[in-house]
Amino acid sequence: MKNKITYVFSGPRRENYLNNSVEAKEFYYGVFNPEFDSSNIEIIDFQLKKSILNSLLQFFDKVFTKLFSLPFYTARLTSYENFKTFKNSSHIFLVNENVGCSSLFLLLFINKKKVKISMFVMGLYSKKLRFRYFKFIHNLLIKLLISQIDFVHFLGKGEFNKACDTHPKLSKKFNYFPFSIDTNFWAPNENFNLKNNSNILFVGNDGNRDAELLINIAEALPNYEFIFVSKIPILQNIELPNVNLISGSWGEKAVTDSELKEIYNNARLTIIPLKESSQPSGQSVALQSMSVGVPVLISKTTGFWDNEVFKDNVHLFFQNDNNLESWTEKIKHLYKNIGEIEPISNNSKSLTYKYFDLDSFYKRLESYL
Repeated sequence: MKNKITYVFSGPRRENYLNNSVEAKEFYYGVFNPEFDSSNIEIIDFQLKKSILNSLLQFFDKVFTKLFSLPFYTARLTSYENFKTFKNSSHIFLVNENVGCSSLFLLLFINKKKVKISMFVMGLYSKKLRFRYFKFIHNLLIKLLISQIDFVHFLGKGEFNKACDTHPKLSKKFNYFPFSIDTNFWAPNENFNLKNNSNILFVGNDGNRDAELLINIAEALPNYEFIFVSKIPILQNIELPNVNLISGSWGEKAVTDSELKEIYNNARLTIIPLKESSQPSGQSVALQSMSVGVPVLISKTTGFWDNEVFKDNVHLFFQNDNNLESWTEKIKHLYKNIGEIEPISNNSKSLTYKYFDLDSFYKRLESYL
């Protein structure tokens, strides 16, 4: 009986879910929806097993990823066991474009009339092409993938709009689906007080973080204490006395969610310098910080996820001029004017609790089932 809901993740989720060791629940994309029957939830993680088929698929992945600038990891997902799971599912959730591209071979051979497919997107239409003369094939592969999907959930409005312009004939499948966080977990401690906090915080690992600018900011502000929670390579050898580097990322044991929450609770300001992109970078970090009550200063990019809901100097602070002088002056101003950032702290908490909590995410999700 095809009644199972299957989630496919690129990172480790299944073991945490089965062991009941999950802290913050946002990166499970609805697995914990109370309306779901947990006995009918199946979770697939990327795995790499040794076989002749996997060796061939690894070669395919390497070539296609390099030539066409799309994230293929088919060797980590293509197997007869996973094909059976896909085939016997009622709804499959592919949690990002990495999983989507890697599922392509499986999707081509299941009965789409009996299985509904959803895919969350946070960068599919923001890839930087290594070889521009392959742009046609790049777009053709995206169209092939989308043709196998019933619902394409864009986590940012900027990328949603770009996708509609790029592939208007497919836009009926597209929708803006705001990322939401576990506000019950990302909450301030009882003794949280911005006035008593001194750290300036940076969290994140994706390629759209402007790590060079971040280093320059820390160098230009030697009297301010920074905490970097990141595995970005350029940051790993940083030797600045005012920077505490915590080398970690989500999904690793180096920094637990509880430890990260404590770091937020001791920060005065979270900064997110970004490179220009239509990808909604910094989304989860910004929302986590706002939910705790730590104001966010973020680069204004075309990929910012919702310009209609988030207002500058009301819910967070946008940095329009992405240069060192503008960043340092804005940080110094906000740091010294606690009376200016305390209302933002309160507004940011209210906004995340109202629009970007998991209950809102679950309700949106149910409308597609």
